[in-house]
Formats: sequence, C-alpha cells, structure tokens
Amino acid sequence: MFPTSKTILLTAASATLALTQSAVAEEWGKDRHKGNPYVAGDMHNHNTCTDGSVAAGYSIDRAVGRGVAPAGGNNFDLDWFTLGNHGGSGNRDCRFSDTSANLPGQTTTTWDQTLGKTIDGITITSLKGTPNGTGSSAKMWRWQSIQEIEYPIIANRTPVYKKVLIEGLEWIAPGHEHVDVAVITGQNPRDEGGNADKMAEFEYRFDRTDADAIGPVFGSGQNQVWPGKDNVNNSGTAGHQKSLAAIAWLQSHHPLQSYVIPTHTERQGPFDPSGSKGYNIEHFRDFNNAGPTVAFGIESPGHFAEGGLSGGSGSYGTGAVGGGTYGMSGIYTAKVGGLWDGMLGEGRNFFIYVSSDWHSRGAGGARDSFTTADFIPGEYTKLYVPNAGKFSAHSVIDGMRSGNSYSVNADLIGPDLVFRAKARGDDWKTMGETLVVRPGDRVTVEMEMTVPAKNNSPYSFNNPLLVPIGTKQPLNKPSLDHVDLITGKITGVIAPGAAGYAVPNAAGTAGASIVYNPTATIAQQIPATKMHREHRDGGAVRLRFTTTFTAGNSAFYIRARGTNIPVGTPNVSDSAGNPLLDANNALVSCTDPACPPHLEAVAGVKKVTHDVQAYSNAWFYANPIFVRPEGSPKLLVETNADLARRLGQRAEHDHHHHDND
Repeated sequence: MFPTSKTILLTAASATLALTQSAVAEEWGKDRHKGNPYVAGDMHNHNTCTDGSVAAGYSIDRAVGRGVAPAGGNNFDLDWFTLGNHGGSGNRDCRFSDTSANLPGQTTTTWDQTLGKTIDGITITSLKGTPNGTGSSAKMWRWQSIQEIEYPIIANRTPVYKKVLIEGLEWIAPGHEHVDVAVITGQNPRDEGGNADKMAEFEYRFDRTDADAIGPVFGSGQNQVWPGKDNVNNSGTAGHQKSLAAIAWLQSHHPLQSYVIPTHTERQGPFDPSGSKGYNIEHFRDFNNAGPTVAFGIESPGHFAEGGLSGGSGSYGTGAVGGGTYGMSGIYTAKVGGLWDGMLGEGRNFFIYVSSDWHSRGAGGARDSFTTADFIPGEYTKLYVPNAGKFSAHSVIDGMRSGNSYSVNADLIGPDLVFRAKARGDDWKTMGETLVVRPGDRVTVEMEMTVPAKNNSPYSFNNPLLVPIGTKQPLNKPSLDHVDLITGKITGVIAPGAAGYAVPNAAGTAGASIVYNPTATIAQQIPATKMHREHRDGGAVRLRFTTTFTAGNSAFYIRARGTNIPVGTPNVSDSAGNPLLDANNALVSCTDPACPPHLEAVAGVKKVTHDVQAYSNAWFYANPIFVRPEGSPKLLVETNADLARRLGQRAEHDHHHHDND
C-alpha cells in the first residue's frame, strides 16, 4: 500500500465525479460490459507532466468516465487506459491542467510554485536527481513524476472507476523517435496499491532525453538505486544499439509484463545513422529479435485531426515516409505489400495498434466539441483487446501480445468483431493464431461485426468526401462500405546481415513506392451490400459473411481492413480501394451550411480538414490469421507464442514454489 503521505484526496470536482460514478463503476466491475468479447482502451496520450495540456487525473477522468465531465465535455467510457506520457522532464505540476486547456480554475502551474505544498494528498518536497533548471524552468525528471505523481493518481482512481489503469511511457528511443512502453511489474492499484518503480527505472536508464545522472538514492551516503546508466550513446547507430539493449533488458527482466510498440513510425522519415529519427524495416526486425515477447508491432500515428490544406494528419509532413497519412494510417500499415506485409511475410509476431496521442484540441479547449489537433482518448480511436475473465493489466498486455486485437477509428465497428478461420473439422483460429492445413484444403474464413448506430462526431451533416459521388452518409452515423481480405505468402525469417534484411528507405512519397512483400494482395473484397445483415436495437447493424480460400504448399496470412469509403472515390481511394494520400482530401469542399468555422478554406470555401476529415475517412484494421501446411516448420509467430507460454508456466511454478516456502 502507499504510505499515508501518498494517499490522494480527491479535489471537489473529482469527489463529485467519484460520487456520480460509484454506482456505475461497481456495475462495471461486476460484469465489465458483459457480452462484449473485446474491450476498448488507449495506450498513448499526454498530460502536463510533459507536453500535454491537461492534468494527469483529468485525462483519466475524460477517457474512462461516463456521462458528462463536471467541468463540461463528454467522457468516453474506455475499459482500460494507459498513461503514456513522454520521457525526459517537465516544468509543470501535472496535478494541474494548462491554461490552454481552458478549464475552470486551471492555470499553468510550475513546480517552483508548488514544492512543499500538499495537493490532492501528494506532497512533493524536492525535485530529485541532477538539478535541471531554475525558477519557473525547474524541471522534474520523468522517473520521479512516474513514481510520485502519475502512479499515485492511478492508484487513487482505480477504485473509483473499477477499470484497468496502467502507468506507461512514450519512450524517446535512442537513435529513433518514439515508442510506447509499459512495464506493469509492481503495479497493482486494484488490490494493494503497488508501485511503478520498474516503469520509472526503464525511463531513467534508457530514455535519450532523460539526462539525469543520479536517479533515486538511499542511505546517508546517497547511494544510487539504479547505478550504471549509459548517458552517452543516444543517437544514430550507437543509439539504436542502446535501444536494443533496452529491449533486451525488458525481455530479460519483464518478458510478460511489458511491451515495446514504436509509434508514428513514418513521421520523421527514414532512419538517420548519425541522428535521432526514423525507422527502417531492419530496426523493427532487430527489435522483434531482441524482444520476441515484448516487441511485437507498431502503432498508428494519432493526431488525427491535424490535417489541413497541405496534409498534416497524424502530424505527418511531406518529409514523412509516404509523404503523409493514407486513410489516417501511415504508409507502413496502409500499403498492401508495404512494411507491415514485409514483416508478416517472415511469419513474425508483428501486429498493428491504434491510439489517440492526445495532447490538446488545438484551436479549441479541452471541453470543446471540435478539435483541430487531437481527440480525447476513446473519442475517435479504440484499441480492442480480448475481454478476459478477470480483466487486468496483464490481460491488456497478453491480448496485445497474442495479436488477437483490432484497431478502429470513428467507431466504424464495435466491440464484438469475429474474424476467424478453419479447415476441415478443425477448431477456429482467430487473429494472431496459426491454422495448420493440408495443401488443397478449403480454408473457411468468417467475419462478423456490428456497425454502431452512432459515433462521437458532433456533426450530423453528410460526409463531404462522398457528396461528389452522390452518397449521403451523416458523419455521426458509422457506415461500412466494404471489407478487404489481404493475403501474402510467408517465405521465412530473414537472418540479420542476409540479403533483404536491411532495405533502403526514402522520405516523402518515394517511400510509398517501396514494396517489401510483392506477394501481398487484396485477395477478396466483400461489399457490405453482399453481407448478411441483421438490425439490432437502437439502430446498430450486425453484418456477417463467410468466404473460402484454397490452401497451397506455402504458408500465408490473411489480414482484414474495412472502411466507409467506396472504391474509386475521387481524392480518397484508388480503383482497387486503397486509401490515397490524405492531403488529397483537402481538395474536396465542405459546402453544407453546418460545416464548422474552424475548417481551413480556399477563397472563402471550406475544405475537408481537421476533425471533419477524420470522421469522413474512417477505417479499421484487424490483425492477421496465419496459415501453414502441416509438417512444415513452425512460424516465428508460433515459436514466440510458445516462448510466452513457457515463460508464463515458469512464472506460475516459481510463484507456487515461493508460496510453499
């Protein structure tokens, strides 16, 4: 348990929230959205501990609360939530929101103003570690705010909401850009309080912007708790090696209690061997090799409402690999035959995830319904993981690692996706699993999904991207046009140093032309009009289809994506249904009288930009099902899943052995 001095007392607003949430929270803890096979969360967001606009507690309240926030604005009822703030340091007291958030009673408050004061039950008497700035520029190192601010707030709010809250990190990786990381070892806010010491230690040891050389200390001799930090090798090739050491550290110490998910991976262009930016495919291969049970995918960009007249959704400029986003995803995900297909073509456990990357609403405040920058967690993006029996932080990581997850923008589909395959009388296999077949077997693929009656869009006018083709589709009512089933051959793992392991990359649209798996193709495209349709209460629609593939002599995978955009929609999709560069969306005018004033305009004519663009161009991505011939060697996705099982069994055995000592 936390010491008494660390017990958090809710502010008046939070206390009101706790009272209004208590009955609902107890109900949630009892059945946790009973009947939903998947539960939704967010693992990448920001608060005033670094460069976000709202307090750490406020971000949790808006993301997992129900109804309307006490200060105004809708809450978004996520089932799980990971605080994923940057590493490094920050000068603002993150128990307060920033002035830019436009919240009553909240103004920018720096650490020099609050040292020694008890706020929400937390007293910070000093900024620890190597001194970092003076006056209003005095900064707290992130390891301290992880331990002493964010995790205590999580421990406070967990019993209020009865939801899974996790302390994570957006790691500023040596040699690269940003990576979502969580280390849940020690975190036990539901039952015993626990701590986030291991998460803090990772940040201190391995974040390239954390230049602290001291860390926490103990004893009269001020001995370092975490000695041996490398504070030098933070850029280029040497930085990449330090990142690999960080992943190896997680694999060694926390193989089932952590994850490493690079985020907005295309944003800064290709890898710079003498700088600190970007990724090429070999770096993801290195990560997966170093951490087979912790480094298992990448994340979509976030910042979904930043798109303006020249692009910019995802905070991607023209120098990003691909030159921008495609259907609100980076080119590594969106391109058939692209980097994701290259990783899957090796049979790797390499999956796709989505998060908000929430910082602020740009031209709006935190309570405003519109945004020109980011969506609040749960508002626009949802990452669905399996609804395990006793849902916990371990359930989140296990679900992500398994590959049995899917990512949704604009609530295009809900929490009950079925995507599975079988052959002969075999059991069904779902996302992340491997179906073993005989050559010539008929592989049956089944998909079911619910299109909700509404989403969180504040706009009810028709989708302006579809007006030119005569389609009327209100932005606040999700609609699925079709699903693509994408397949590619699996040719085996490429060894480090072998031909094809390292692939030259390119910035801008040149990067969009690189093919990593030439066998990948849209094998089948199923229009929603051809699916079995059932109308559900409240206006939702349940869609279902079954199709078949014929197994050959080679292993392959099947992944799925769906969208509201018809094939060949001008400025949005090509003749095969692939998303075009999202900057093209801004060539389309938004002429409805209800088009909001914050949209960017040309000669006084509003264009499809910002949050209207995001709600207009909606997609979901489902992780792959793998298929291999019987008698063939196991795929890497299988051997790494076996490794996770063995590690779990060993941990369980050690736990029982310890209990019996």
